[in-house]
Amino acid sequence: MGVVLLAATMQVQAKVSQAEADKLGTELTRMGANPKGNADGTIPPFTGTTLGVPKGVNYKGTGTYYPNPYPDEKPLFVIDGKNYEKYKANLTDGQIALFQKYPSTFKMKIYPSKRDVRYSDRVYENIKRNAVTAEIVPSGNGTRNAFGGSPFPIPKNGVEVIWNHQYSPNPYLTEGIVASAAVFNNGSISMRKQFESRYFSVFDPDLTYETFDGVSAKVLVEVTDPPREKGKVTLVHEFMDLTELPRNAWQYLPGTRRVRRAPTIAYDFPDGPGGLRTVDDALAFIGATDRYDWKLENTRELYMPYNNYEADSPEHKYSDILTVNHPNPEFMRYELHRAWVVVGTLKEGKRHIYGKRRLYMEEDSWAALLADNYDGQGSLWRTTMRTFVNAYDMPGMSPRQEIYHDLQKGAYLLNNLVNEEGGIQAIPKQKRPADYYTPANLRKIGK
Repeated sequence: MGVVLLAATMQVQAKVSQAEADKLGTELTRMGANPKGNADGTIPPFTGTTLGVPKGVNYKGTGTYYPNPYPDEKPLFVIDGKNYEKYKANLTDGQIALFQKYPSTFKMKIYPSKRDVRYSDRVYENIKRNAVTAEIVPSGNGTRNAFGGSPFPIPKNGVEVIWNHQYSPNPYLTEGIVASAAVFNNGSISMRKQFESRYFSVFDPDLTYETFDGVSAKVLVEVTDPPREKGKVTLVHEFMDLTELPRNAWQYLPGTRRVRRAPTIAYDFPDGPGGLRTVDDALAFIGATDRYDWKLENTRELYMPYNNYEADSPEHKYSDILTVNHPNPEFMRYELHRAWVVVGTLKEGKRHIYGKRRLYMEEDSWAALLADNYDGQGSLWRTTMRTFVNAYDMPGMSPRQEIYHDLQKGAYLLNNLVNEEGGIQAIPKQKRPADYYTPANLRKIGK
């Protein structure tokens, strides 16, 4: 009886009334953000005047690079190893640590903040409906009765904000080649290239609340380089409720010519070149939430990666970008934005290499653009940044590159490089057939 009552209480707390949901688009933005600027005028009011390609931008269509809509804009100022303490109130622990570890080379160019880009009406309508229907499942490890956008635009606790981040708007379908690079403190670089097909059914415009089956995403990844890994194929199925249906994963390995289940592709399983991140480090955090207690902290005004078109530019070679200790800061842009802050503390009796993790969700998107991860002794270990652009073909602001700094090793991993790949992953006109994202198809692809 006690368990039933607890579950019922959690479900009631997860929803808001229709009257409260009606604040979306009035007292709050349609995403649930504060529509006002800050007192200093350094964060502007939200306008939402741009949907898709901005005026004056010559965008050639999906799969091509996103042109910078602010090509002539200059930084307001630059934070570096000499002056960072002046700006500590607007920096994360991870950013401060980078200034301290690399005082002569790490810097952040700060530009005027923008809040002009909006998502489609369909996304906003889904989010408003989610506000009165979405629930955290009794275990806390998933959501239900949500579709097509962040589930909890008026959140009441930390775990709801984490699920908002995991279902912040994304293109429902993308395909293309991306590169990843691990850069070590001796200057050596380990690169990998792979073809990725990502189908986020939770954002599929052909589905509805009624026809969505709870399989939130299907991702197929085929390694194309280096030669020793070529032909390795991984398939992942992700679910809204990870209690009833934990992540399913399969791998095809050319050496064995067999498809096998991969139950360890979750939590703190090492991932990517160099093993510099965990599986659940992806997207700043992804997957099961059940090993941590999640608590809301006060919102903060932070210098966040934003409008980072230059970081993807084909004018910059990988050799220009992948400098020792950190990516070349000349190609990064930061803006001051408000962020929701959630700290996860490892539960007693649970295991993970991170004893604590802190995520920073940008208010107009719910996407975590920054994250700090601490070891079991409470020392900062790794820090994550994600670049952010207006994905004109989605449309709306969407993450691009992922940068994972291992402060103990003095190394970093940069994911989703496309500068030398001929374009950004495209949104195909047609979806793959249903059997494409199945274990039976892995062997065919890997041959």
